[in-house]
Amino acid sequence: MKSVKTILIVEDEKDLRFNLQEMLESAGYNVLSAINGNEALELTSHIEPDLILSDIRMPDMDGIELLKNLQENSSTANIPFIFLTAKVEMQDLRDGMVLGADDYLMKPYKIDDVLNAVNTRLRKKENHLKTVTDFKKMLSRKIPHELQTPLVGILGYSDIIQSDLDSLSKEEIITMAESISRSGIRLQRRITKFTTYMDIISLIDKKETNKECEENCEIDSVLEQVQLKNITSRIDRRADIVFDRDSAILKIKDKHLECLLNELIENALKFSEPGTPIEIIGRSVGEVYKIQITDFGHGMGELDTRRIDLFNQNGFEYEIAEGLGIGLAIVKKIVELYNGKMNIESEPEVYTCLKIELPLLKNLNI
Repeated sequence: MKSVKTILIVEDEKDLRFNLQEMLESAGYNVLSAINGNEALELTSHIEPDLILSDIRMPDMDGIELLKNLQENSSTANIPFIFLTAKVEMQDLRDGMVLGADDYLMKPYKIDDVLNAVNTRLRKKENHLKTVTDFKKMLSRKIPHELQTPLVGILGYSDIIQSDLDSLSKEEIITMAESISRSGIRLQRRITKFTTYMDIISLIDKKETNKECEENCEIDSVLEQVQLKNITSRIDRRADIVFDRDSAILKIKDKHLECLLNELIENALKFSEPGTPIEIIGRSVGEVYKIQITDFGHGMGELDTRRIDLFNQNGFEYEIAEGLGIGLAIVKKIVELYNGKMNIESEPEVYTCLKIELPLLKNLNI
């Protein structure tokens, strides 16, 4: 049986509020009402409506302030929000849409316009909830598989060594031990990538961006660590990695910058052949620091570049711990956390160039 959707009307004009309530109840909705933003916030503290229709200009707390307060609370941030507005309020409306309002209805409005807007936003919310549910189901299926694969190697070779130790040669034991080590490293990487991704998502959901941006780091010291790690792990590519950067202090936590750079360089190493260059360029431009990492390897097709967003949306059909899936998804979320920008340019079998912009605190080259 389909559940009845609850709609909250926030309108200080009594006649308009009653007319909307009668209209929506006749269409089969459960309707709550409030005369201003303060009343609406009180209601949403113990009842979560499926959608909110709100006037912009109201006493005590207007619609803009109401939307701000709802967006700051993780339990109400995703409620579809539609403004009811008059022509004289267009500047206010623009501010509200920037804050995250889903739609608006211009007064005087027709019944069909109201019902169409409400139905459209409720359908989008249902689709979003289905996506989240499907993602959770995918994780419950996929994560065990991702962890099981390296575990097979670890447990299998361990069992052979324990049961047949006396019959194995030293060389065979060494070979098996190396396989166990490789599988252990693979398992550790998969767990680390997934937990890192979830940690970043948690910070974004908790609205802790400003807190994170209070911490700064010097890019030279971070790049030295990143360079050492990647050159040590891929000695055959030592001559391929070329760094050219401006010295600067960035508004980002050092561990997040290191994670971002490691993922980008690891991706470039993975999808290019030994002997082809990987260029890492960093430049201070105005108030941002631009990082550009280019490799001349396999390149990405349109489907590959979409995988990052697909993982962030639902993760369907893709390996979540290796390749282009979770690695670049982590990069994108770190960039989002610090209000930066990310762009990918690529041509299959020719090159891939990832461009990142992060907030700059100080250019040390000046």
